[in-house]
Amino acid sequence: MSVKRLVLLGGAHVHLPDHLDHLDRRGWRVTQVHDRDPARQNRLATELDARPVSLNELGQSDCVGALVCSETAHHEADISAALRAGLDVFSEKPLAGSASAAKRCADLANAEGRRLHTGYFFRTNRALRCARDLVKDGALGRISEARMRFSHDGGYADWLDLDCWMTDPALARYDGFADEAVHAIDALQWLLGPIDTAHAVTGNVLGWPVDDHGAGVLTFRNGATGLVEAGWTDKTMRLELDIVGDAGWLNLNDGVLTAGRRSEARPTTEMKLAPLDAGEGIEPFLDVLEGKDAMGLVPVEDAVRVNEVLDRMDLNLGEAAMAQDRATT
Repeated sequence: MSVKRLVLLGGAHVHLPDHLDHLDRRGWRVTQVHDRDPARQNRLATELDARPVSLNELGQSDCVGALVCSETAHHEADISAALRAGLDVFSEKPLAGSASAAKRCADLANAEGRRLHTGYFFRTNRALRCARDLVKDGALGRISEARMRFSHDGGYADWLDLDCWMTDPALARYDGFADEAVHAIDALQWLLGPIDTAHAVTGNVLGWPVDDHGAGVLTFRNGATGLVEAGWTDKTMRLELDIVGDAGWLNLNDGVLTAGRRSEARPTTEMKLAPLDAGEGIEPFLDVLEGKDAMGLVPVEDAVRVNEVLDRMDLNLGEAAMAQDRATT
């Protein structure tokens, strides 16, 4: 593909440098930048050798896609502007600031015939794809329960600056539990199918205006029960997964995936977990733009379902603010 130009809509997200690294490796460039913060827009334009643009100018863009890394509250506006300008869109997670906003984005993408992909990067991980194959192939039998934990120490460590939009309910829309739980929710629905009911309990030990850790209890449409644990207050970065079926089991712990049959003493599957890289979330989107098969592409309806689960958990912090945003846009 000769044209490898993207427009960046918002530079607030912590994983923007990871995505830019993957773009660079594959010969892609951000050539236009929009950000509601003029200082950040000018800085990014300089760093990326890109031209500042407004949302109204996207229709005249020479780019073939848009990268949305703005604050979650602005996702719907940025995604909608890009889709209406005829651009395929990659969005950081969650897709939007509420289930209703996510659904509007999905409906618009389908109406415009454009691709809208969300950065749920677990789908590109080889070990987790192996786990999905085992479940889908029936190796575990009928699934009865599942647990997934995705958490880190960012609230205490120096690598995550929380004195920003991520702890402002009006901009973040969701809390620190949801910030990490979205990946587990997407992965569990990818593995086991839709979640019908969800309830969360969250806590606050860091003192920010949003809660920073918690747990969610789930029921899946297939009858299985589930548990999601997530947040910013763990002792280290942790990804854990347990799935139990009537024929077998699956476990991911300390970076190793194992699976086995109930009738056998030793695991039948063992695989190391590749290092987690949030930047991988953009790889399926680039594959689509380059006309390649896209392993790990997130159907837009799946991204909407993640928002629906968050809202069933009563985690939305800014629906009233979003209504005001729409009224003044």
